[in-house]
Amino acid sequence: MRRRLMRHWRAAVAATALMTIATACGSDDDGGGNDDPAALAEAAEQRLADNPALAELVEAARQEGALNLNWGLHGQGALEDLTDAFQEAYGLDLDVTLTPDQNMPGNVAEVIEENNSGSRSSTDALLASSDLTFSVGPQGADALQAIDFTEVAPWTEDLVNSDGTSVTLLDQIPGFTYNTTLIPENEVPRSAAEVLELDQPVASTPYAAQFNILGDENIMGEEGIREYLGAFEPAGLFGCGELSRVASGEFAALWLSCGSNLAAVVAEQGAPLETAILEDAAVVSPWYASVPKNAAHPAAATLWVTWLTTPEAQELLYEHELADNTRVEGSRTAEEIAAHEADGVEFTENSYEYVADHPELFSREFKSELIELLTD
Repeated sequence: MRRRLMRHWRAAVAATALMTIATACGSDDDGGGNDDPAALAEAAEQRLADNPALAELVEAARQEGALNLNWGLHGQGALEDLTDAFQEAYGLDLDVTLTPDQNMPGNVAEVIEENNSGSRSSTDALLASSDLTFSVGPQGADALQAIDFTEVAPWTEDLVNSDGTSVTLLDQIPGFTYNTTLIPENEVPRSAAEVLELDQPVASTPYAAQFNILGDENIMGEEGIREYLGAFEPAGLFGCGELSRVASGEFAALWLSCGSNLAAVVAEQGAPLETAILEDAAVVSPWYASVPKNAAHPAAATLWVTWLTTPEAQELLYEHELADNTRVEGSRTAEEIAAHEADGVEFTENSYEYVADHPELFSREFKSELIELLTD
């Protein structure tokens, strides 16, 4: 169901308005930044007070002694900084093994295969989009642990999915990512139809990222997106993480991109990239973190997943990824979305629950059909 998303972001946006740029980006003051060991430990100590379940989880993670992560983040050094801050927060000395891997479908397939064979999971925590998380959840491959996240981490109450197997980590905003030197501001499309009118070379993804969401009956409808992709002739195909091909001028734009934050991360290095959120194709896509049933270190994984949703972890996450969880107080992504909504844009949230309610949009047949229309 398409709906305006202001309600559960209002508190986050209000809190954001009170935050300074120094807080958002870190500070050189002696007061400590978002990864200051003393500040991290103090925040964790406050959560541990009168919370025996969390204290027991910390001790169980300490006894396990390790954490394996096959995860892919986009900011340079993001995962290393986050895991270091996590250990500092709880006073841990875990043997952390990081395998930088942005292939979410591959990671999910591996978790499913390992679960089916009874093997230990290669990753203790799984990072995946809503549809991929759903595919490995109870209504799919049933390879995720059901965890009472709110018992050990009461702050996750509004972050847990409907079957208790995952929590939202961050929200991405897909859109029209373009090279500002090739497409001037007065030529940037405002709608999906205007993309078809561009003379500049526009690329797309070979997996038709997010186009299935536009098949929602309240956006284009299934037949409408079929007609649209039949008319859209991309000048090339590449993955969402290859925005250097737009920045270099090989292509003028990527449509649909996976998230405006990906372009923003590259733009911080000087690339001429921006992302327009089109008024009739606005989507919010959450990422979810979960623990596989066959995780080798389930306590450490649960502690890691829940810590990532704390305000201090989210602040550090945004510093690297330029995206955070819109349901957590102080969210800058919530502020971005609210600004678009103030301009009349209505977003469709591609959540875990949305996937469950719209099986027709996520069926292998429908997605394969859209890929064929896009790549033919």
